[in-house]
Amino acid sequence: MKSPLKDDNALIRAVLWEQWNLEVRGIYFIPIGDSAYSYRLEVEPDQWYYLKVVDRESYAGQRVAAHMNFSLPLQQLVAKQYLAKVSAPLPQATITGTLHALHGPFLFALYTFIQGETLADAYPMTPALIQRIGQALASVHTIQLPEALRHRSPQDSLTAPFEDTLLPDLAALENISAHDAPSLQRLREIVWPRRKYIQAFLAHSQEYARKAQQTPAASVICHGDAWGGNMILSPSGQLTLLDWESAVIAPPERDAFMYMGSDFAAFNTGYRTIHQKPTHWHTSWLAYYAYRIQLRNLAHWLHNILHEPLDEVQRGNDITMIEYHCLDRWEGVERAAQELEARSIDGLI
Repeated sequence: MKSPLKDDNALIRAVLWEQWNLEVRGIYFIPIGDSAYSYRLEVEPDQWYYLKVVDRESYAGQRVAAHMNFSLPLQQLVAKQYLAKVSAPLPQATITGTLHALHGPFLFALYTFIQGETLADAYPMTPALIQRIGQALASVHTIQLPEALRHRSPQDSLTAPFEDTLLPDLAALENISAHDAPSLQRLREIVWPRRKYIQAFLAHSQEYARKAQQTPAASVICHGDAWGGNMILSPSGQLTLLDWESAVIAPPERDAFMYMGSDFAAFNTGYRTIHQKPTHWHTSWLAYYAYRIQLRNLAHWLHNILHEPLDEVQRGNDITMIEYHCLDRWEGVERAAQELEARSIDGLI
């Protein structure tokens, strides 16, 4: 989130003491993301933690909180396994042994703090860096879940539940007028003229879903949101993956699609150094996931702006995300999908 919780200092100090028996010396809000509040906490001199606070009364918060029953123990497993080429912040157990704490509508999760900058501003990435990411995600895909965790692991499917809200929210933009807030007027100016293009993009996504349904693929553990903002690269070359709340059992294309454009050769080179055997990628799955995430992001931000009680800072941020981190990327997605199909043999590359 772009703005901190109201009266956050007192709440955080109380919960950290009650649930983790930690006395917090310093609380520093981190204005990132749009589904949780992020903080860097100082407990003792030079001892730092990362705190994530999820509001379970928001639509996005409900989804994230529900997924944490799987993502937190999975992240703990990754952090403790010392996988080749990849790590994760370690979730900290409460004094009762749970990996999160509930306080009113909020879910609290505490992690080791990873020093360093994320790769959010590393675009365009070098081929060497993309190879490192390919290695890291290949390592994630080798994870074997213990029986207890396997039973609660979410399975990705070719469904897009956001479709039920996307088209109604898109239609609702027509009713925004000069009497509405300036931010809503700006939203209409950006999105409404592109409604037919959005509908066509959705139709293409549905067509790729039909093709993927006819193309069975093996499933692995996927991080689910492997973009640069969820990565920190240490000086030693260790890549740490952050924000595991989208982790899911899915075909490996669920992670690989992020690099399916001109970067794909470098990604595949890195990936194969871990798997050490030929890897064939299904173009229909790659294209479907690329289309789906763009539509999901648009539906998510539209819902937030139209239905959630956001402050103007957060609402302005979400509108900017739609304009410059969503709709402006769709032509590139379409072009990359077409290029993959042209290169494929029997739907494989």
